[in-house]
Amino acid sequence: MEEDLEKEKKELEHFLNFLKKNPSKSAQILHENSRYTPLISPYFLPLSTELRQWAAASFPTNPSHPEGLVIKTNAGITVRSKSESMITSLLFQYKIPFRYECQLSLPQLNLYPDFTIRHPKTGDFYYWEHFGLMDDPAYLRNFSSKLQLYVQNGIIPSCQLITTYETKEHPIDLDYVDNLIHFYFLS
Repeated sequence: MEEDLEKEKKELEHFLNFLKKNPSKSAQILHENSRYTPLISPYFLPLSTELRQWAAASFPTNPSHPEGLVIKTNAGITVRSKSESMITSLLFQYKIPFRYECQLSLPQLNLYPDFTIRHPKTGDFYYWEHFGLMDDPAYLRNFSSKLQLYVQNGIIPSCQLITTYETKEHPIDLDYVDNLIHFYFLS
């Protein structure tokens, strides 16, 4: 029995060495730098590669108030608030693929969630809205209608939609954001 296993091991090693020296046509086509990569990546490339490409690709962004993008982040992007900078920094630190204010096309209109995120293991889409002016009555009215739009389109808070809130007296907490990221993407 032991002799058979040794023989099988040697045969497998021989076969693996052969494959290294003589890559198959399919291996060449599936190589990350192949000209076929854009066509087949969603089907054959490792999820991590597809997610890296997704995060690095250009995308339509929020055209409203570009002058508000003033806070630079360690991820190399500018955001609108210190709280969004905190979220960006943690997502970047944990290598969670995300886009900031990426267009989300819904049947009635386009929304621009603060963050569009892909789960690093499953590739599922999540959206994160940070509601930072909850003590402003006008902001509160917009907040309610925005949440309603998400729900009407099957994007449910605490399922695919992560929400965080703050007021002047109750700013968002770094540990809380870190715990949310661990709960949704790292556990």
